[in-house]
Amino acid sequence: MDAHRTTSTTSKTADAPPHGDGAYWTYFGMGHSIKLMDRPGVFRVSPAGLSLGALLVRCLGQDDMSKRFLELGTGSGVLALLLRDMGATNLTATDISQPSIRLACENEMLNFGNHRIHFASGNLFDALDGARPAEPFERIVFNPPGWRAPSALLVSQLASMNGRHSLDLSAMFGGDSVVLRFLLEMPKYLAPGGRAIIGLNSMMGIQDVLARYRASVPGECPLRFRLLERHCFPLLFYSDAWQAARPWLMAEFQSWKDECKSAFSQDGDGTIHWSYEIVECTMAGNPRE
Repeated sequence: MDAHRTTSTTSKTADAPPHGDGAYWTYFGMGHSIKLMDRPGVFRVSPAGLSLGALLVRCLGQDDMSKRFLELGTGSGVLALLLRDMGATNLTATDISQPSIRLACENEMLNFGNHRIHFASGNLFDALDGARPAEPFERIVFNPPGWRAPSALLVSQLASMNGRHSLDLSAMFGGDSVVLRFLLEMPKYLAPGGRAIIGLNSMMGIQDVLARYRASVPGECPLRFRLLERHCFPLLFYSDAWQAARPWLMAEFQSWKDECKSAFSQDGDGTIHWSYEIVECTMAGNPRE
């Protein structure tokens, strides 16, 4: 499994609702609704994705709409479509999954009747040819996979299910490595005074990832982080396959927590409650706009 994969922005955990036929609506506030096609292999919008979209509606003003936006791991395209609905005109959205990009294009046509967003397929910034863009982005939005890289034992256990997984494992696992790579590469693509808004799952081990990032950069850390808001969600296993794997997954999660790399609580029924933390990243020394 490629631990560096990015995947559908609005999914990332097994708490995403199951797939169905047809289309469904998402709502983010201030009248912003997006209709999305529901297709196998592309996650539906999760509560975390809805929360991130609602924050964009609440925190981005009209002045932001003239900025150059990049959304990584767009999945169904919902956040890029939301930004277009809010008035953004310079939008690029990427995902490593080509089926996701095709669906995002369909969803743009479904909602707007034309194509204005530049959708591209690639791993993180690779979709931008890996080079410094002529015009760096002033706003970057990213909702990475929520869980840490799985242990060899868990990979073996899940493999024994003979393909009964309903979704690619990399859609949910490997978030720690993905976020670390994102933080290391992002300064090359972020314009002076720009900011990135990322949604982090506490089960990923946020403190551990930030410590690894700071240890990876020489001298003063170039990025500054600020928690914008935090939500708490129950971890639900919707599909039969993930229910069947629940004992293995719970043991894996507990091992992450025992190693102080993952944070969550459990109620009396054993249900995990995890923290979804929306964080702003800016370059050190750059004044905020």
